[in-house]
Amino acid sequence: MMVNDASAGIKKFNYKQTGYLEWLKEFAAVTGGEVKGNTVNFSPKAGQGYSTAYFLEKGFTACVNNYRLNDHILLTREPSDNFGLIIYLYHLDIKAPIEYQLENIPITIDQESHYTLSFVNAQTLHQVKFGKSAEVKGLSIYLENEWISKNLHHRLLEVFSYLKQVNYYKRFINARQQRLMDEVLNIPPDHPYPGIFIRSRILRIMDKLLENFLQIDISESPEHINEDDFITLQKIETILTSCYDKNFPGIEKLSRLSLMSESKLKKLFKQSFGMGLYEYFQKNRLHRAKEQIVSGKFSISEVGARLGYQNLSNFSAAFRKEFNCLPSEFDIK
Repeated sequence: MMVNDASAGIKKFNYKQTGYLEWLKEFAAVTGGEVKGNTVNFSPKAGQGYSTAYFLEKGFTACVNNYRLNDHILLTREPSDNFGLIIYLYHLDIKAPIEYQLENIPITIDQESHYTLSFVNAQTLHQVKFGKSAEVKGLSIYLENEWISKNLHHRLLEVFSYLKQVNYYKRFINARQQRLMDEVLNIPPDHPYPGIFIRSRILRIMDKLLENFLQIDISESPEHINEDDFITLQKIETILTSCYDKNFPGIEKLSRLSLMSESKLKKLFKQSFGMGLYEYFQKNRLHRAKEQIVSGKFSISEVGARLGYQNLSNFSAAFRKEFNCLPSEFDIK
C-alpha cells in the first residue's frame, strides 16, 4: 500500500466508485455498521454516528457522513473504468493525522479543524487513512459520466473536460457552502421531512458549485498555494464568518493568527476568495442579517444591534448597498 497501513486493528476497504446506494452496503460490511434502508448506523462497538446515501437522479448520488469509528480505517478507491467526478465537502476535526494519496501525491493533514472542498476524477487511484479518533463529517457527491453528458452543456462541459485531465482540483469552501453543509449535518432528529430537506440542500450546493465554475477559469493556475497555507486561509475564512456579530478582527490580529505577513495574507486571501478580508467579512455578515430577518425570529433593529450597528440607518444603508433594497422589504413579520 502507498499509505502506511501498519497500524494495529486497521480496517481496509477496497472498492471502485459506484453510486452511493450500492457503495454504502459494501462500506457497512467492512466497518460493521447496520444497514437500514439507505442508512448505515454504527453500533457502540464499531463506532458512533451514521452514513446515509441519497439518490438525486440516475447518475447523481450523494452520501452524508457523520461518524467516528473505533478503529483506524484505510479506504482505497481503485481507478474506475469510466470517467466520473467525485465532489468532497468535509469539515475535518483533526484529533489524529489524516493521510491520503492521490496517484503519486502523498499528503498528511494534522492541523486542527478546517473545511475542505475537492473534485476528484474517479479514474484515479485514491487512498485515505483516518486515525481511530478522527471525526468524518461531510458530504460526498458522485456524478457519473452519463449524467454529466446529459445535463451539462457548453462552458460547463469544458470545465468537466479539464477536471478529467487534471484528475484533482481543490477549492475553498465559502461561507454559504459551509452553512448549507452544516444544515445537512445538523438536521433535527424530529424534522418532518428530512429526505426532502437534505436533497434540497444537496441540490443547492451543486447549483452554487456549478455557478462558481461558470464565473472562473479553472485552467488558469493562480500563484501556488501550498497545503499549509491553504489550510491556514480556510481557518482565517472561518474566523471571519464566525465572528459576524463582532467587530472586524483587524489585519494585524489575523496576520498573527495566520503566521503570515500582512501583505502575504491580504494577497493570498484575495486571490483565493476573490475579495479582500474586510469586504468578505462585511458581505458575509450582511447575508447572515438577511437570513435572520427572513426567519422572522428577530426584528430589523434586533438584527442590526446583533451585528454591532449603533445606528439603524447605517445598517439599512449597508444592507441596501449589498442587496439593492431595504431590510424592511425582506421582513416577513
